Amino acid sequence: MKKHSILTAICALVGAVSISVCGLLTLTGCSDGADSSHSDGTSEHVHQLSYVSENQATCKTEGNIAYWACDCGSFFLDEEGTEEVTEVEVKVAKTAHALTNVGGIEPTCSYNGRREYWFCSVCKTNYADEAGTEELKMAQLLLDKAPHNLTHHEETAIDDRGNRVMEHWTCSSCDGYFADAEGMTQISQEDTILFSALSIPDFVVEVPVGREPVVLQLSDTQIIDAAQARPGRTGVEYNYWATDQIEERCYDFLTEVINATKPDFIILTGDVIYGEFDDSGTALISFINFMDSFEIPWSPVFGNHDNESTKGADWQCEQLENSPYCYFEQKELTGNGNYSVAIAQDGEIKRVFYMLDSNGCGNASAESKANGHTTAAPGFGQDQIKWYTDEINLLKEYVPDAKISFAYHIQQAVFGEAYTKYGFNQSKPHQDINLDTMEGVAEGDFGYIGRAMKGPWDSSKSVFNAMKALGVDSIFVGHEHCNNVSIVYEGIRFTYGLKSSEYDRFNFLHPNGTIEGGYGYAKAKDAISLVGGTVIVLSEEDGTIEDCYNYYCGFENGQIDWEQFKA
Repeated sequence: MKKHSILTAICALVGAVSISVCGLLTLTGCSDGADSSHSDGTSEHVHQLSYVSENQATCKTEGNIAYWACDCGSFFLDEEGTEEVTEVEVKVAKTAHALTNVGGIEPTCSYNGRREYWFCSVCKTNYADEAGTEELKMAQLLLDKAPHNLTHHEETAIDDRGNRVMEHWTCSSCDGYFADAEGMTQISQEDTILFSALSIPDFVVEVPVGREPVVLQLSDTQIIDAAQARPGRTGVEYNYWATDQIEERCYDFLTEVINATKPDFIILTGDVIYGEFDDSGTALISFINFMDSFEIPWSPVFGNHDNESTKGADWQCEQLENSPYCYFEQKELTGNGNYSVAIAQDGEIKRVFYMLDSNGCGNASAESKANGHTTAAPGFGQDQIKWYTDEINLLKEYVPDAKISFAYHIQQAVFGEAYTKYGFNQSKPHQDINLDTMEGVAEGDFGYIGRAMKGPWDSSKSVFNAMKALGVDSIFVGHEHCNNVSIVYEGIRFTYGLKSSEYDRFNFLHPNGTIEGGYGYAKAKDAISLVGGTVIVLSEEDGTIEDCYNYYCGFENGQIDWEQFKA
């Protein structure tokens, strides 16, 4: 607004001059107001003008030119209020939208669709029509997803190890997997697999319910075929170890102990054959066929003599893997044959035996060494340790209470520590410790120690302590032909398996109850061979070792009346 100073002459013509409080000029001439009176009695309105600045029109709002307005509804182009215009004349029409068509997208079962719309680049607004009259909010652009095209899949078994595919639905449009018929709960394909703990071990021995599982340990059969003795080899008893003596020296004993104990599973803790006397491989083939004849699952580990054969360890492993009843697997790990066998009842794992090569074959043939993982050093390789550690930890996730046993050939140093409670002394080559005639023996301990350990390893106990931390409760070994003792120490059963043949050294019992270790061809005529197997009876309820004992072939029920020899 502008302040005015009006001449007195003009004031006289109009009859009155009035200055508003805000300083606006007030003019007469309005027909609807009266600030002054004419001589004829009529009143005239004095405009009170306000300035309205120019506004540019947009595509969403009208604009206007600059003008003056009075409260009476009059509009003027000038500040004196002389050039009156209409309201329409001061308005400026909206500008046109700068519209771009955005095509629609059909919805799928994976993604929302979008309707077709027009977008104005000036006002940044979406419109439903090409004329830009119907504004759309962002949410109004989205179209609901299309329904899934679902196919139902029933629960099915994958294999005989208990793995299954759960009931689920798949969509042929998006290739998705769903847990419900409505397609509301999406899952991955991996989620459809119902994983069974039975698939963790390499092999499973399923024992019928209603009885305690029985495991038989055979050890150091060490078959010698004297006819295959290498030229220049001394100390060979060609008659006693003749090819046709295999039944008398080995198979007859195994037949007795297997038929008498009726095991569900048989483990052999190394030195199945004396490798340097089987360069043709015929002794191993004969043994495999013999064991298969019982139609009982059996599993051997390599000892320090098996892979002396020039047939090579890989060939030997292949024969074992091809056997219908031999549960054996050659892995790409240190040694030859590292695998696991579970004892299960009604689909529930009770115990797992980890069968390992303790290596230590100092006379391994070049053919065996050629595979790169046959080694002369006794003990486990780091890759073996990692394998069984990973597998046991996985098993414990699914079966926290599963019992763990280890079976291999050469004992760890901790065996000597365990046996000291009965007087064992590693520094003495020859021992004479018979727990079966000793007073004060703990319940469940039994057997005989005839000599110091050969080649003990893990003197720091680092491997043993890690095994113990994994929950192992029993270790079964061979190697020491004249030791067949089993005791519980620090909650773990340490067992030397009973020698299972008359090949090489073994123990024999004299009539006076003394035990002597030596070669069969040199024993006294009235001495009885102490050969057979070690029986391991498991609890049907939880797989714990209910009983463990030696079965001596040639004695009634495989037992010796040790009471007659006690002082």
